[in-house]
Amino acid sequence: MNKLELINSLIADTQEVKNEALKFSSLSKSDLLSKPSPEKWCVLECIEHLNIADAHYIAQFDNKLTNAAPSDRSDFKPGWMGNYFVKMIKPKDDGTIPSPMKTMRKFVPEINVQHDTLSKFIEDQDYLIDALEKSKTLDLNKIKITSAIGSIVTFKLGDAFRFLIGHNQRHIIQAQQVLQQMETVT
Repeated sequence: MNKLELINSLIADTQEVKNEALKFSSLSKSDLLSKPSPEKWCVLECIEHLNIADAHYIAQFDNKLTNAAPSDRSDFKPGWMGNYFVKMIKPKDDGTIPSPMKTMRKFVPEINVQHDTLSKFIEDQDYLIDALEKSKTLDLNKIKITSAIGSIVTFKLGDAFRFLIGHNQRHIIQAQQVLQQMETVT
Protein backbone atom coordinates (compact mmCIF):
# COMPACT_ATOMS: atom_id res chain seq x y z
CA MET A 1 0.00 0.00 0.00
CA ASN A 2 1.20 3.52 -0.74
CA LYS A 3 2.52 5.26 2.38
CA LEU A 4 1.22 8.75 1.50
CA GLU A 5 -2.25 7.44 0.59
CA LEU A 6 -2.43 5.59 3.91
CA ILE A 7 -1.29 8.62 5.91
CA ASN A 8 -3.68 10.97 4.11
CA SER A 9 -6.52 8.52 4.75
CA LEU A 10 -5.60 8.31 8.46
CA ILE A 11 -5.42 12.12 8.68
CA ALA A 12 -8.93 12.33 7.18
CA ASP A 13 -10.19 9.68 9.64
CA THR A 14 -8.63 11.55 12.57
CA GLN A 15 -10.14 14.85 11.42
CA GLU A 16 -13.54 13.15 11.25
CA VAL A 17 -13.08 11.78 14.79
CA LYS A 18 -12.09 15.27 15.97
CA ASN A 19 -15.13 16.83 14.27
CA GLU A 20 -17.44 14.34 15.99
CA ALA A 21 -15.79 15.10 19.34
CA LEU A 22 -16.25 18.83 18.72
CA LYS A 23 -19.99 18.19 18.36
CA PHE A 24 -19.98 16.70 21.86
CA SER A 25 -18.60 20.01 23.20
CA SER A 26 -21.95 21.68 22.60
CA LEU A 27 -23.71 19.20 24.89
CA SER A 28 -24.50 19.92 28.52
CA LYS A 29 -22.49 18.27 31.27
CA SER A 30 -25.64 16.34 32.16
CA ASP A 31 -25.90 14.97 28.60
CA LEU A 32 -22.21 14.04 28.60
CA LEU A 33 -22.57 12.17 31.90
CA SER A 34 -25.89 10.42 31.21
CA LYS A 35 -25.83 6.64 30.89
CA PRO A 36 -28.38 4.43 29.15
CA SER A 37 -27.88 1.91 32.00
CA PRO A 38 -25.58 1.62 35.05
CA GLU A 39 -23.22 -0.87 33.37
CA LYS A 40 -22.79 1.27 30.22
CA TRP A 41 -20.37 4.16 29.80
CA CYS A 42 -21.46 7.77 29.36
CA VAL A 43 -20.03 9.91 26.54
CA LEU A 44 -17.27 11.35 28.75
CA GLU A 45 -16.25 7.88 29.94
CA CYS A 46 -15.91 6.78 26.31
CA ILE A 47 -13.69 9.80 25.65
CA GLU A 48 -11.66 9.37 28.86
CA HIS A 49 -11.01 5.75 27.86
CA LEU A 50 -9.62 7.08 24.57
CA ASN A 51 -7.47 9.62 26.40
CA ILE A 52 -5.93 6.83 28.50
CA ALA A 53 -5.26 4.63 25.46
CA ASP A 54 -4.06 7.51 23.26
CA ALA A 55 -1.56 8.61 25.95
CA HIS A 56 0.21 5.23 25.70
CA TYR A 57 0.79 5.62 21.97
CA ILE A 58 1.40 9.38 21.93
CA ALA A 59 4.29 9.00 24.39
CA GLN A 60 5.93 6.49 22.04
CA PHE A 61 5.22 8.57 18.93
CA ASP A 62 6.88 11.53 20.63
CA ASN A 63 10.03 9.52 21.25
CA LYS A 64 10.19 7.46 18.06
CA LEU A 65 9.27 10.17 15.55
CA THR A 66 11.73 12.66 17.02
CA ASN A 67 14.63 10.21 16.78
CA ALA A 68 13.77 8.54 13.45
CA ALA A 69 15.89 9.01 10.36
CA PRO A 70 14.11 10.17 7.21
CA SER A 71 13.42 7.53 4.58
CA ASP A 72 12.57 7.56 0.88
CA ARG A 73 10.54 4.35 1.20
CA SER A 74 7.11 5.01 -0.30
CA ASP A 75 5.29 1.79 0.54
CA PHE A 76 3.82 0.32 3.70
CA LYS A 77 3.30 -3.39 4.17
CA PRO A 78 1.00 -4.10 7.13
CA GLY A 79 2.21 -6.77 9.51
CA TRP A 80 0.04 -9.84 10.10
CA MET A 81 -0.30 -8.94 13.80
CA GLY A 82 -1.15 -5.34 12.95
CA ASN A 83 -3.77 -6.43 10.43
CA TYR A 84 -5.27 -8.85 12.94
CA PHE A 85 -5.66 -6.18 15.64
CA VAL A 86 -6.89 -3.51 13.22
CA LYS A 87 -9.59 -5.88 11.91
CA MET A 88 -10.66 -6.60 15.51
CA ILE A 89 -10.87 -2.95 16.56
CA LYS A 90 -11.76 -0.79 13.55
CA PRO A 91 -15.47 -0.24 12.87
CA LYS A 92 -16.80 -1.70 9.65
CA ASP A 93 -17.79 0.62 6.79
CA ASP A 94 -21.44 0.48 7.91
CA GLY A 95 -20.46 1.69 11.42
CA THR A 96 -20.92 -1.64 13.16
CA ILE A 97 -18.39 -2.62 15.80
CA PRO A 98 -16.60 -5.94 15.22
CA SER A 99 -15.41 -8.20 18.00
CA PRO A 100 -16.89 -6.76 21.21
CA MET A 101 -14.26 -7.06 23.93
CA LYS A 102 -13.77 -6.37 27.59
CA THR A 103 -11.64 -3.34 28.42
CA MET A 104 -8.39 -3.98 30.27
CA ARG A 105 -8.49 -2.63 33.83
CA LYS A 106 -5.81 0.02 33.21
CA PHE A 107 -7.96 1.53 30.43
CA VAL A 108 -11.23 1.74 32.36
CA PRO A 109 -12.10 5.41 32.88
CA GLU A 110 -12.39 6.77 36.40
CA ILE A 111 -15.87 7.19 37.81
CA ASN A 112 -15.50 10.96 38.25
CA VAL A 113 -14.54 11.95 34.73
CA GLN A 114 -13.54 15.58 34.31
CA HIS A 115 -15.31 17.93 31.92
CA ASP A 116 -11.94 18.86 30.32
CA THR A 117 -11.69 15.25 29.14
CA LEU A 118 -13.18 16.36 25.85
CA SER A 119 -10.73 19.22 25.27
CA LYS A 120 -7.80 16.88 26.02
CA PHE A 121 -9.10 14.39 23.45
CA ILE A 122 -9.48 17.10 20.80
CA GLU A 123 -5.94 18.31 21.55
CA ASP A 124 -4.65 14.74 21.16
CA GLN A 125 -6.33 14.45 17.75
CA ASP A 126 -4.44 17.56 16.63
CA TYR A 127 -1.25 15.90 17.91
CA LEU A 128 -2.03 12.74 15.92
CA ILE A 129 -2.58 14.74 12.75
CA ASP A 130 0.82 16.43 13.28
CA ALA A 131 2.47 13.06 13.99
CA LEU A 132 0.97 11.62 10.81
CA GLU A 133 2.27 14.60 8.82
CA LYS A 134 5.77 14.06 10.28
CA SER A 135 5.55 10.37 9.37
CA LYS A 136 5.30 11.18 5.68
CA THR A 137 9.11 11.29 5.58
CA LEU A 138 9.65 8.16 7.70
CA ASP A 139 9.68 4.41 7.12
CA LEU A 140 6.35 3.17 8.54
CA ASN A 141 7.64 -0.41 8.31
CA LYS A 142 10.87 0.02 10.27
CA ILE A 143 9.77 1.97 13.37
CA LYS A 144 8.28 -0.30 16.06
CA ILE A 145 5.66 0.70 18.64
CA THR A 146 4.81 -1.40 21.70
CA SER A 147 1.11 -2.14 21.96
CA ALA A 148 -0.94 -1.16 24.99
CA ILE A 149 -1.12 -4.79 26.07
CA GLY A 150 2.64 -4.91 26.49
CA SER A 151 5.84 -5.81 24.70
CA ILE A 152 4.44 -9.20 23.71
CA VAL A 153 2.76 -7.33 20.81
CA THR A 154 4.61 -4.71 18.81
CA PHE A 155 3.30 -2.86 15.79
CA LYS A 156 4.98 -1.31 12.81
CA LEU A 157 4.43 2.47 13.02
CA GLY A 158 1.86 2.33 10.21
CA ASP A 159 -0.08 -0.42 12.02
CA ALA A 160 0.09 1.47 15.32
CA PHE A 161 -1.50 4.50 13.67
CA ARG A 162 -4.13 2.31 11.98
CA PHE A 163 -4.95 0.55 15.26
CA LEU A 164 -5.10 3.70 17.39
CA ILE A 165 -7.26 5.63 14.92
CA GLY A 166 -9.55 2.61 14.48
CA HIS A 167 -9.86 2.42 18.27
CA ASN A 168 -10.76 6.12 18.39
CA GLN A 169 -13.39 5.61 15.68
CA ARG A 170 -14.84 2.64 17.57
CA HIS A 171 -15.40 4.57 20.78
CA ILE A 172 -16.67 7.73 19.06
CA ILE A 173 -19.37 5.49 17.55
CA GLN A 174 -19.99 4.08 21.03
CA ALA A 175 -20.42 7.63 22.40
CA GLN A 176 -22.81 8.50 19.56
CA GLN A 177 -24.81 5.37 20.36
CA VAL A 178 -25.02 6.43 24.01
CA LEU A 179 -26.58 9.73 22.94
CA GLN A 180 -29.03 7.94 20.63
CA GLN A 181 -30.00 5.54 23.42
CA MET A 182 -30.51 8.45 25.82
CA GLU A 183 -32.84 10.13 23.29
CA THR A 184 -35.04 7.04 23.20
CA VAL A 185 -35.13 6.89 27.02
CA THR A 186 -36.34 10.48 27.42
